Amino acid sequence: MKKTTLNRVIRGGFMALGFISMSVASAQFAGNWKLAPKAGAFAVGPAKGDYSWWGVPADEVTGVRACQFDDLFSFNADGSFKNNLGTQTYLEGWQGGNGCGTPVAPHDGSSNGKWIYDQTAKTLTIIGKGSYMGLPKPYNGGELTAPANAKDTIVYEVDEMSATSLTLSISIGSGYWKFEFVKEMPEINPVGSWNFAPKAGCFKVGPAKGDYSWWGLPASDLTIRACQLDDRFVFNEDGTFENIMDGSTWLEGWQGKDGCGTPVAPHDGTSKGKWVADKNAGTITIIGKGSFLGLPKVYNGGELKAPADAKDTIVYPATINGDTMIVEISFGTGYWYYEFVRSAAPIGSVSKFYNTGLTVYPNPATGLISLNLDRASAIQNSVIFNTVGMKVLESGSSNEINVSTLPVGTYFVNVTTANGVFTSRFIKQ
Repeated sequence: MKKTTLNRVIRGGFMALGFISMSVASAQFAGNWKLAPKAGAFAVGPAKGDYSWWGVPADEVTGVRACQFDDLFSFNADGSFKNNLGTQTYLEGWQGGNGCGTPVAPHDGSSNGKWIYDQTAKTLTIIGKGSYMGLPKPYNGGELTAPANAKDTIVYEVDEMSATSLTLSISIGSGYWKFEFVKEMPEINPVGSWNFAPKAGCFKVGPAKGDYSWWGLPASDLTIRACQLDDRFVFNEDGTFENIMDGSTWLEGWQGKDGCGTPVAPHDGTSKGKWVADKNAGTITIIGKGSFLGLPKVYNGGELKAPADAKDTIVYPATINGDTMIVEISFGTGYWYYEFVRSAAPIGSVSKFYNTGLTVYPNPATGLISLNLDRASAIQNSVIFNTVGMKVLESGSSNEINVSTLPVGTYFVNVTTANGVFTSRFIKQ
C-alpha cells in the first residue's frame, strides 16, 4: 500500500474495524522490538493477569529458544510493520517443527503488514496475513492449528507501554496470552569532535522536556558567543573525553564574568575526562571533574553556583542521528536542551592533530591571511574548515590564502607539511 493511501486509511479511522484515531503516543512504537530476554516474557493462563498455565522458563531464553528471542518486530513510522526473523525462528508442532528452524509461510516475514495504535481503546492492531506480535499462533478467540489458517488482522490489548518497554495481551477465548517486549535501541557512537549547532536555539531551557519556553540562544547572540560556539567536545576512540576551548569561551556570573574570557578551572579543558555510552539507557556519561557536555553549569539535579562545586560525573540523556546529537538533561526544576553537530573534517581526533605551531596573520582578517610555521617546513596543502568541520576553502601549497569571500565567523585552517599537520584558529570579519 502506498503511503498516501495508508494515510487516507488512517485518517478514515478504520471505522469499520472500530478504530478511533491515531495519536502522538503512536510514535513510541516506531522502531524494532524484541521479546524481553527473561523468564515469563511470554506466558499463558486462564485470565488476564493470571498466566499460571505456562510461561517460558529462564533456561530456554538463551537455550532452545534463542532463535526466537532475536526475532524483531519492526514498526515503521509510515504505518508499515514487518516480522524480521532472520534465517531461523522457533517452530511449533502446528508448523511442522518443535525447535529452531526455517520460518514457515505465511509467518516468515516475507511480506509487510500494517500497524495501528488506538490510544483510547489501548489496542494495537496488526494487519496482514502472517504478521504477528510475540507468537504466531494466538489470535482473537483462538489458536492456529495450521499455517494456512493465519488471520488477516489481530488486535492486541496494550497493558503497559513506555519508550523502551511494551506489554501486550490477547484473549484466545479459553484464556489469555501475555507478551513482554523491549525496544532494540540504536548504538550511541559519539566518537569525533562536536560543536553546538551554529543556529538560534541550539541550547535552550524550559520547565519540561519538549517545553523550552524559558530561554533559548537568540540569533543575535551567535556572533557575540562565537567564543562558545567554537568550543569542541571531543570523544576519542580510546574512551577519553576533552573540552577544547582554544583559550577563550563564554563565562557566566558564577564563573566571575558574563562574556567571553579565559576558561575558568576546572572547566578549562586542562585535563582529560572519560566517556561511557549506554544504548539501552540512551545516555552518555562524562567522568572527570570539570569535564562537561554543553554548558558547564548544568548537572543532574541542579546548576553550579561556583566552579569549586563541579561534579565528578554527569549523565546526559542523548540521541545521535548521523552527525547530529540531541541532549535533554534535567536539572531538577527544568530541562536544558543542547543540539550538537559532529565535525566532518577528515581527522580521527582533534586532540591528535591540534598544534599551535601555526600562526595566522592578521587575525581577525578581512582579506589575505599569511600562514607562518614555527618549523622551517614547506606547506604541502592548506584547508579551511568552519566550526562544524565542513571544508569551505582549499589553497594548495601557498602560504597566503584569500578569505575575503568567506562569511563572517570563526574558522580553522589545517596545514599539511612533511613534519605533520598543524592547525590554527582565525576569525573572519
